Amino acid sequence: PRVVPKELPIKPEVVVIPVPAPAPKPIAPVQPKEGKQPVKKTSVSFYGSLLSVNFPEPDKFKLANIEETTLADAWKQLADKKYDVVLSNLLTIRETMRLSDWGYLRLVQQITEKHYGTTNEATFMQAYLMTQSGYKVRISKSQDALHLLVACEYKLFNYNYYIVDNERYYALEQGIGKVKICPAAVKQEQALSIQIKEPQLLEVELSDKRTLRSQKGVSVSLSLNKNEIDFYDKYPHGFLGDINCSYTAVYANTPLDTTIQEQLYPAFQKVIQKMNQKDAANILLNWVQTAFEYEYDEKVWGGERAFFPAETLFYPYCDCEDRSILFSRLVRDLLHLEVVLVHYPGHLATAVRFTEDVRGDYITYNGKKYVVCDPTFIGAAVGRTMPDMDNQTAEVIVLQ
Repeated sequence: PRVVPKELPIKPEVVVIPVPAPAPKPIAPVQPKEGKQPVKKTSVSFYGSLLSVNFPEPDKFKLANIEETTLADAWKQLADKKYDVVLSNLLTIRETMRLSDWGYLRLVQQITEKHYGTTNEATFMQAYLMTQSGYKVRISKSQDALHLLVACEYKLFNYNYYIVDNERYYALEQGIGKVKICPAAVKQEQALSIQIKEPQLLEVELSDKRTLRSQKGVSVSLSLNKNEIDFYDKYPHGFLGDINCSYTAVYANTPLDTTIQEQLYPAFQKVIQKMNQKDAANILLNWVQTAFEYEYDEKVWGGERAFFPAETLFYPYCDCEDRSILFSRLVRDLLHLEVVLVHYPGHLATAVRFTEDVRGDYITYNGKKYVVCDPTFIGAAVGRTMPDMDNQTAEVIVLQ
């Protein structure tokens, strides 16, 4: 008998992830006195990249204590144009390496701690540099120690936070307890984003080759940038509003870097170039279903962990959300079709908006038909929903 496609009922709310704002601009013109003042170079290895930042020489920045008057005087000292050289160097690195907001924060921390040590001076300098870069941060203190608090557009897992003016500010350290927070703010400040708009241009250190072969015979051998994998390893996990599943969009919207694309995409393009959209999608779907070994995060990692697309290609095991995230990336890049993530209780799949007539189970969002594609339902072609997943509790996550 003919199988009648079924439309999956979804909840009225649909998770639409906003397009990330451009990186904030400095709150004041940065006019370093390069060549007009003595400087001393401080260098760090940042995920394989040797980076150097100039500091004024001599740098006499020192906090006698952390009383409010002392901190106010210190801020005036740092506002001297001679420290523009530090800010200018960091902003240049942010631009040339295409660092995400979180990546830039980590760079600022690493450079200042290399220059000043793990001290109150380093923390205070971090707050100053992040503020001058346009980010929304606050300084807090507990007993004799200063701490940096950072506003973020996402709610972050496993980070303690403090409420300031009805907004969450996250502590980058664990267990600092009760603090007193300086309320000083600037008009142009912008909360950090954990979305990654473009690949981070980190130094390339390739891993051993890994061969991934599907049941339909598509085989790809590729090496991953270990520095990029290390960058993702400590990346924060967060969600928008009260929709916990929205965190998956951060991973799915992150592009694969050109090193991966140049190894991965030609193999698919050779196979699918003359296919219709459904057949091409089935090739990609079968590859993601059968080229990877499934395992639960709890068994491998001891708890829930989502992968960026590059991580799924690197690590030996993955689960439903990792496969859906990777598949959504492949469809958008290779077929240039819209994809949404479909979140069920305990499961994640995708749905594709084909521009050709493709039949099968589907959902309707914004007047458009999206056909279900489940990268974990092994052997299931485009249009088939995993059993017991067509229920009233599915949520749609719209991707960029």
